[in-house]
Amino acid sequence: MKIKIWILLIFCVFTFFLSPRASAYLFGIKSFDNSIENIQRIEKEYKLDIPIVSFIFDPRWPHVENMMNKLNKELGEDKIYHISISPDMFTAAQVSAGKFDKQYTQFFQDVKKNNLRVIFRTMHEMNGGRYPRSSNPKDFQEARIHVRNLSRTEGLDQNNILFDMSVNAWDLPAKWAKPSQTATFLHCQQNVKAKLKCPTFEDYYPGDKYVDLMWVTFYNRGKGNSNRRRGTPDQIVNAAGRKTLDRLKKFNKPIFVDEVGTTAVNYTWAYNFNKSLEVYTNNSDLKNTWLLQLKDFLLRETRIAGAIYFNVDLTNGLKHRTLGELDRSVIDFQSNKFYDKILDIYTAGKPNPSNALYYLFNIKPVTLNNKTFLIKSEYVKPIKDLYTFTTTYVSGLTGQLDFLDKTKKNWSLSKKYKRFSSSDLDAIVDATKKFF
Repeated sequence: MKIKIWILLIFCVFTFFLSPRASAYLFGIKSFDNSIENIQRIEKEYKLDIPIVSFIFDPRWPHVENMMNKLNKELGEDKIYHISISPDMFTAAQVSAGKFDKQYTQFFQDVKKNNLRVIFRTMHEMNGGRYPRSSNPKDFQEARIHVRNLSRTEGLDQNNILFDMSVNAWDLPAKWAKPSQTATFLHCQQNVKAKLKCPTFEDYYPGDKYVDLMWVTFYNRGKGNSNRRRGTPDQIVNAAGRKTLDRLKKFNKPIFVDEVGTTAVNYTWAYNFNKSLEVYTNNSDLKNTWLLQLKDFLLRETRIAGAIYFNVDLTNGLKHRTLGELDRSVIDFQSNKFYDKILDIYTAGKPNPSNALYYLFNIKPVTLNNKTFLIKSEYVKPIKDLYTFTTTYVSGLTGQLDFLDKTKKNWSLSKKYKRFSSSDLDAIVDATKKFF
């Protein structure tokens, strides 16, 4: 009996040390002004290499297409791009009928042409009642299936694009299924769902084939612009009566936080603009404390594959009162605000080879010659072999690059890697050259 107990104990310890615990998530940032330049400035001034960058297109064409064509060149092909596209003010039924096909098709072509890796969010927060696409689960399912099938028609697969299903932390369908920004919302909690006959995010799910990631959006509001409740990440996403995160886990999909942010403002009495402005100006501790809570939450919830901090403050430091907007930003060149605990989240969420997003995209981070790039998983070993052979038997950078160019015409490892096509072998050579 004692022997069995010792064997079990050794197995548990072995499993504990082998299992991923820290850096399980990838951490990214939403551009303040939806520009490439904003991300570049953040990376340069704070010496960061952000693994995921986020853009939301409302859309604005051809501006969107121009940006898509710049991403790899200006931000690099070794990032994951988190991109949201809203289908204007179309309903889900209109989307499935093809009313937005032109824009979707152009986007998918841009992803393919520029060899991007994209986490794709469209028709998000359907379980709220603000957007025309919401409050009708059957129409939404058909629309999501239609859009995903469009991507396959354009030659995309899981190596290029992952489809999320992005839900709001609270189920708030519009009363009488008439969504709008000013609609009356039903608080469709689990204990009243049957009575109210209202849909929750589970009812919108189009099927496993059409969803790669389950997503959630949540914010910590406090007194940023009105009297709102403040809570820790756990309290917000697993509030009693909703248990949003626990319900997301039941789909057995990796989970991604595609928008998260916090105000810097809170106090114990009723909202007062002057008091909010005073707290915002003089107190960094409230926001920094919440950022550390977010870091601990992301590390603890190992089903969460990544998160995007919504680095946007449309209030410009509470100077403008915009409907629903908060002082969310953490690196803000407009108001010269910087909350240093965002770097703790960034450091804890640096790229990890075991991250679920890399697995889904079928890529791995490879480091050679102090350079790291994302490599297609099946290319990793031949790249390492070719790099080792070249650096061992060919001297000088010029000679090594010349040798690799000639290798394309006379691939020395082709017999060893017969499973690869000639185009694959050329891609392996090109990828190997990046490490020199």
